[in-house]
This record gives sequence, structure tokens and C-alpha cells, in this order.
Amino acid sequence: MPHELQLPKLDISPFLDSARSDPAQRRQAAADLDHHLTAYGFLYLTGFDAVVSQQDLDAVLDVSRAFFARPDAEKVKLKIQRGDGARGWDCYKPFPSEEEDPTKLLHGPNRWPSQPANFRPLLEAHFEKMQLLGHALMEATAMALGLHGGENEDDDYARLKSWVSDPFWVARCIGYPPLPPDAKGVSCGAHKDYGNWTLLLADPTPGALQVFLRDPQGSETDPDSGERGTWINADPKPGCLVVNVGEMVEVYSAGRYKATLHRVIHKSPTYRVSVPFFFEPNFDATITPLVAASRRAAKGGQSEMPAKKQIKPVHYGEFLAAKVAKNFSLEDPSTLLF
Repeated sequence: MPHELQLPKLDISPFLDSARSDPAQRRQAAADLDHHLTAYGFLYLTGFDAVVSQQDLDAVLDVSRAFFARPDAEKVKLKIQRGDGARGWDCYKPFPSEEEDPTKLLHGPNRWPSQPANFRPLLEAHFEKMQLLGHALMEATAMALGLHGGENEDDDYARLKSWVSDPFWVARCIGYPPLPPDAKGVSCGAHKDYGNWTLLLADPTPGALQVFLRDPQGSETDPDSGERGTWINADPKPGCLVVNVGEMVEVYSAGRYKATLHRVIHKSPTYRVSVPFFFEPNFDATITPLVAASRRAAKGGQSEMPAKKQIKPVHYGEFLAAKVAKNFSLEDPSTLLF
């Protein structure tokens, strides 16, 4: 049973126009971000009205819901095909054993439905706005980790910025059909996101997204770290996006900001819609612990990570291919055509 604790909020507005905002406000927002990520790994992002309005967000959810309401005979025209495991529509039912796995491509043109007619322009505009928020979060992260533009002697700031100069972002529209009262409701099992930042837009369905909050007195266990914890609900709030960090942030923060376990338990009698946007590093980026983050950990007397999990450089594209291959039981990650 999820606990009634709530995620904290972060006002990102000081980083959306750094030239005009008060430096003290940026420092406070960065300090808040540092606290929220070390304590939770998740947060509610606010203060982005200058980039995307609540009306814009509602329109994205409405058009996504309208697409899912279209006949299956129409949606199947966009079905994910052999050689393409990223673009198109899929209802996530088992594939016949004789059918070759269709999950082998992450580069290429998107496949857009003809109906609703405003689906593509609304979603493309939304994704552009999410990229702006992603870059703002990177600026806040740089300050939270103690980087100061080009002033850092180890040039950490330039390295961090270079890792998202051409971000390999991914976005989805996900529909969760209503389930009968006796259904188990595990729509997405417990997992951690692979990459950088996830910005989630979701409809008001309560109790679906759940976050694992680290707590020594908790009754649950993180299977990766062995840490004890408690599941809490991350219900959508008006004017907010639910935001969390992925495993690449854990790498470059030297383990300070850990990717957090989360899951979706959908038991609602209504149709749930969510639109996650994954602001990822460049596909060819090699992510390493930032010197400033490592120095901060050493100054505290110990590494942020246990000795058995010392962090090594990670080539994001190779890491992503291995993850996808594991998820879809592919024997050789190199068969993924990126």
C-alpha cells in the first residue's frame, strides 16, 4: 500500500531566463533541486508558464486521448514494423512465436496518424517545449553540483553541456484502457529510467504512478541496491510535470543523484493517458562522473557509491542498445539499427 507522503516541488522559472532572473533565486532553486534529488529522485516541476501553459498541456492530453479512441483498424496502419522498435503504434499484446521481433530501430522518421488532424502539430510543439525545459534542468543541475559556467578548472560545465548538444530524446503517448475491478493492474513494472531527465505529463488519474522512496524503516526493497523503502503515489497536479532522473544522471553526479525506482499500477475504471518525454544525452556521448561531483563526494569522506558499484564511463548509445536488447530478449544488441 503506497504511503501518503508527497513529492516536493521545484520552481524552474529562474533558469528559463537566467539573464533576467535574480542570481539568489537561481542559487535557491539549485539548492532545492539538490535536496529533492538526493532525498527523492523525483519532483513536481513548476514555474514553466513562459514555455508551456496548462492549456497547452491539456490540449496534448486531449489529442492523445482522441487518438487512442480511434478504431483499431485505423491505428494498426501505424503498427510498429519489423526493423522498427520505436516508431508507431502497438497495443503490447504477445507476438506469435514465429514472428520476428519488431524492435530494431530508434533512428528514422516518425510515423504520424492522419487523425486526429491536429495530433502531429500539437505533439511536435509540445516536444520542442519539453526540450527547452530539459536544457533548463541541465543548467539547474550544473549549479546544484557546483559548476559555474566556464570558470570550473576541470571544465565540467562544458562537458556537461556537450553531452546534451544534440539530445537523443524520446517521447511516447501511452494509453491505459480501463480494467475490471479484479485486475492486478500492473501496467508497467518497477524500473529505473535509462537516461537523463524524464518529464511526465499525465491526466488526473490518481494512484497510478508510484515512486520508491528510500527509507530504512520501509517494508519494500530495491532489488538493485538492496535499500529499504516505501512506495508513494506521484499523482498529477495542475500546473506541474512529474520529473525524475535516469541512470546517466547517477553517473555524472558520481552517484549523488540516484535513478529512482518507479512503477505504474493502473486500476482505474477510466482510460488513463500519459505523455512521457525523455530528455536524453547525445547518442554518441560518453558519460563520466564529473570531477566536481567526485571531488564533492571525496570531500565528504566517502564516495557517493559503494565500492562494489564504482562508476565507470558509459557510452550512452551502447548502454541504451544493451538495455533495449535485454528488455526485448535480443541475443545481440548490435542487431539494433540506430
